[in-house]
Amino acid sequence: MVLTEKYHLQRGYCCSNGCRHCPYAYENVPEPKRTQLLNERKKQQQSGKT
Repeated sequence: MVLTEKYHLQRGYCCSNGCRHCPYAYENVPEPKRTQLLNERKKQQQSGKT
């Protein structure tokens, strides 16, 4: 099951599960998982631009 960015925005907060489409930059995900997820997202965005 995929929870889209639209779904998360309608919910109104980060659920802290590390969802792939989280529009809240994983604000409720505990460290070090948050940093890991943000780094992975950044790598995906950079590889998509090339």
